[in-house]
Amino acid sequence: MKRNMMRLLSVMMAAFLFTTFTAGSGATAAATKPAEQKDEGVTFYLVRHGETLFNVQGKMQGWSDSPLTEEGIHVAENLSRGLKDIPFVAAYSSTSERAMDTANIALKGRGIPLTTDKRLKEFNYGEWEGAKGEDILKKHPDMYTNPNVFKQAGGESTQEVIDRMTAALTDIAEKHKSTGGNVMVVAHGMATVNLLLALDENAWGMKPLPNSSVTTIQWKDGKFNVLKVGDMSYAEKGEKKLRFYFVRHGETLFNVQGLMQGWSDSPLTKEGIEVAKYLGKGLENVPFLAAYSSTSERAVDTGMLALGGRDLPLQLDKRLKEFNYGEWEGMKGQDIFKANPDMFTNPNIFKKAGGESTQEVVDRFKDFLKSVAAKYKDANGNIMVVSHGMSTMNLVNALDPQAWGMEPLPNSSVTIIEYENGEFKVGKVGDQSYVENGKKALGHE
Repeated sequence: MKRNMMRLLSVMMAAFLFTTFTAGSGATAAATKPAEQKDEGVTFYLVRHGETLFNVQGKMQGWSDSPLTEEGIHVAENLSRGLKDIPFVAAYSSTSERAMDTANIALKGRGIPLTTDKRLKEFNYGEWEGAKGEDILKKHPDMYTNPNVFKQAGGESTQEVIDRMTAALTDIAEKHKSTGGNVMVVAHGMATVNLLLALDENAWGMKPLPNSSVTTIQWKDGKFNVLKVGDMSYAEKGEKKLRFYFVRHGETLFNVQGLMQGWSDSPLTKEGIEVAKYLGKGLENVPFLAAYSSTSERAVDTGMLALGGRDLPLQLDKRLKEFNYGEWEGMKGQDIFKANPDMFTNPNIFKKAGGESTQEVVDRFKDFLKSVAAKYKDANGNIMVVSHGMSTMNLVNALDPQAWGMEPLPNSSVTIIEYENGEFKVGKVGDQSYVENGKKALGHE
């Protein structure tokens, strides 16, 4: 009996140990078996590098390299600011320095490491690298259509480029699919275009991708989906450019009478008021950060009409006044011109009448521009400035002698002066399209 009890206990203990072991083995096996990763999807922000020296020179770059130009660096900085609200989980780049430099500029301040991958490089153009693209195209008019055209120069075929680009993006997507998110990839124009055409033949034509443009591609469940191609909105959003819309006041009584106005003043005519209203309608879709005006009432009244119903204060500034013509104010312009035929060419002509020199007027206008530019140094947008004809014209000529002749600026016309990178540049001068568009919109053609 005792022997049987011992045998039973031994069998029960063995069974217990077996059960415990197998249960433990099963748990361990389950724990070590790799769980299938959930695919959260990845969105690629595929960036073409910034403008380079070879781009400007029209040379084929390929696996060769050339540095970013000042403009290339500048637009990449704009891109960085434009992308600031887009979170990235990772960043990759071609091993070409122009791509790495663009990526590092675009990633500035993020603390995200940049991983490089040779598979993201441009086409290898073989012996044609460094040659003028237009010269190669003349000799090989099928350069953009023959998938093997670069092979004859010792380069790559289109399929080889597509295969390595696809493999690189697939590997990146697989690596980040469990967390998902946005991935920045800085690569090259031709390689990206051909990848896009392989993914979606209707996604893009054969025109070049703009430098620092963004092409977004979504990867989910092993499939690529092209979302947007050659998008420059991020670089444009990140611009730090001010555009000053210089408006000449509307027609006044002295304008009609041919009298010199200067620091003196006269009211807007009925026509002047009407056209200023057209201007306001034509400008209604132009957003303004601020609005300034000369302290002369003709300019203030024009400014209020041009602003329409905007909730934007009109700030007055004496630096924006017309030339001081001294004792000649209120006199017939044609009489002064007959007596002083150098009236429009002599920079000190008005000094002898107790007025201002051209340089004095230009200096106060430049002082105004610099102070406003400093105030909005981190902004991108438009500033309305309502001023006068002769003073604005001389400012324009001081900034760019080729921009405008000595003919009068039309009343209520718009002259645009741009400020970027510490420089003022003249855009359109005496533009009446805003008035014309406003007139059409109001049905007064």
